[in-house]
Amino acid sequence: MLPQRLPARLTATVIIPFHRNLAHLALSLPAARRSMPDAEIIVAADGARDDCREIAAANNARVVEVPGPSGPACARNRAAWAATGDVLMFVDADVVVAPDALPGMLSFLANQPNVAGVFGAYDEDPPEPNFMSQYRNLAHSYVHQTGSRVAETFWAGLGAVRASAFRAVGGFDERFRRPSVEDIELGYRLSRAGFRLRLEPKFRGRHYKRWTLPGSVAIDIAARGIPWAQLLRKFHTMSNDLNTRIELRLSVVLAYLFVASLVAMIWTRWGGLGALVSLAVLVVLNYDYYLWFARKRGLWFAVRVIPAHVLHHLCNGLSFVIGSLLFLFSRAGIVLPGAIPHAVWTRPPSSTAALTEPRL
Repeated sequence: MLPQRLPARLTATVIIPFHRNLAHLALSLPAARRSMPDAEIIVAADGARDDCREIAAANNARVVEVPGPSGPACARNRAAWAATGDVLMFVDADVVVAPDALPGMLSFLANQPNVAGVFGAYDEDPPEPNFMSQYRNLAHSYVHQTGSRVAETFWAGLGAVRASAFRAVGGFDERFRRPSVEDIELGYRLSRAGFRLRLEPKFRGRHYKRWTLPGSVAIDIAARGIPWAQLLRKFHTMSNDLNTRIELRLSVVLAYLFVASLVAMIWTRWGGLGALVSLAVLVVLNYDYYLWFARKRGLWFAVRVIPAHVLHHLCNGLSFVIGSLLFLFSRAGIVLPGAIPHAVWTRPPSSTAALTEPRL
């Protein structure tokens, strides 16, 4: 598919945060350049372990050095303050954009002047062949394909936002010092400020991350689940969309009933019946989800998705409880490890902002 003709009235800056793995950047950066031949591209080298200057020069991109690692939130901000484009287009270093994704998002914003930001989805062909990589990337694609087009969050893996809106809310919250939910938090602030956001899953990128079971659990709980639960409390939101849909909340309850029933089998045979019933209800509740996997990867793959999905719900339930407790303690003035800042990020944008340890 050929890149779309870019609207003359909007310019773009593509921002790619980079810490390590030149092999991924060597795929991501050229793909962005091919699809946006005239755009400004900035690689935000966040305490980079690998020297990315040669790859950047070969693709007519410039490098903004960020001491650190300080996290992708800070890295993206440093590039954004130096950017000249009307639209800031964020692409993760392990995402290879489809030829029409970036120009398509730029055209979308040009044709929708009342929309401040738009984001896409992963495609359905992740290159890593192991089950967890296929499952996690496809699950992300499904959630975005079935989500509401009117969004209140943002995704920086492949997303674009008008520079004026981005700077109006102070950019990403740099108090997120590691990859986490900094893009979701940005979306909440943009929405609260009156800016409109859209999800358009037709704009796709191929995700090259290799997922493992331990890594998946760690990310679900520590990197995303616990901080996201606090964001839900902080912004008083729990929309019936994306990863907070009602059926997914009910699935968390069913997953814990399933585990509790298995434990109850130690004392009573009725525990087995409870486990079967709770699992059956969970499968019925998520029938479209499992059917989608069966169509994409076959029945055996879909069957293996079920226990992975149950584990995911268990992680979400634990994360919600811990995150809610951390938020309540923080409101009481007791800041525990893992708590996110209670105050909303209001840093004024500045192209000369010094990299300092932020106050919580």
